[in-house]
Amino acid sequence: MFASKYAKRDLMESEFGERASRLPAHGLGLSVDVYSPDLLHLVQALRDEGLHPGYLEVFKATTSAMQWVRRQLPDIKLTYHGEGLWVTQPDFPHSCSGRQGVAEACAQIAALKSAWLNHECATKQMAGYAFGTYLPPLYTELSARTTAWNLAYLQRNVDERAYRSGTDSALVLLEMPPLTYFGCGSLTVPAFFRAVTDRVACGLVLDIGHLWTVYRYTGAWRRQTLDVFAAEFVDAFPMERVIEIHVAGLAEFMTHDDSRHIAEGGAWPYWIDAHGAPIPDVLFDLLSLVLAHPRLTSLKGVALEVDTKPMPMIVTEFRRFLERFEATVNGVERAGGAASIQRQRSEHDRSAAG
Repeated sequence: MFASKYAKRDLMESEFGERASRLPAHGLGLSVDVYSPDLLHLVQALRDEGLHPGYLEVFKATTSAMQWVRRQLPDIKLTYHGEGLWVTQPDFPHSCSGRQGVAEACAQIAALKSAWLNHECATKQMAGYAFGTYLPPLYTELSARTTAWNLAYLQRNVDERAYRSGTDSALVLLEMPPLTYFGCGSLTVPAFFRAVTDRVACGLVLDIGHLWTVYRYTGAWRRQTLDVFAAEFVDAFPMERVIEIHVAGLAEFMTHDDSRHIAEGGAWPYWIDAHGAPIPDVLFDLLSLVLAHPRLTSLKGVALEVDTKPMPMIVTEFRRFLERFEATVNGVERAGGAASIQRQRSEHDRSAAG
């Protein structure tokens, strides 16, 4: 049993490594909506300031809108942020999400010529009920197995569509969700994602704002400093699977309880993940910590999530982002690419010797 488990894990690592090695480096980019703010106006506003994103990750719209965006921006790498693919749910392959939703996602990936499909490890629908926010998965072994099976189903569909059209297949990425109102299960968040990646050759997206919400709303802030918590978290997380990193804003709202804690010098504000809000310094500090991790060897892009954000704020934050992180991100991507080539050579040598 243990031999089979480790053989499966090694197989998934090998498959992931092969897929990841085919992905080009994307550099520093923006995760955007087609309409809010208007995407072409945003690109022009950036260009007017001499700013040129390495890529744009476009949130789900219509396939015709994605085709239009591709025609309008032929010189920019475009990737795809899916929505409505509820891979944490047991009925995913048989649901509308798993049939119609997957077909739509495949069509939009093809329209953008995207290297990957990113989706939250969460759901907004469950047992016939719709919720207005992302609900994280149950952090259990059974839930991790279910999520892995559904990701494998999704990747097969993406591969089959690409094969029929004669194009390169996109890699499915699973994004760590925010902690919203609750989290349930016996596994820590890093252990859950380790259990998933042991079973499927997906990539991961590490969202820095989501990491902050785990720190704040699990109560970890009462026991550890943010730096200590974040260092322990990423040490346990499958960092070698991280293809992309997101950074979004945090919106603050004040409660009576929060006011009391701040007066006592204890709590962080009750920030929530909000793409239209400013990015606080603490998230860029966390990003610096994450980018320094030695197992971050598959990174292909880092994006600010800016849908619904005012355009002047986007321009200001993207300039600040480039000035602080462009050299670091490019260095991490180059080092990862060199390590990938070395791994492939080693595997080829072992195969030839065998």
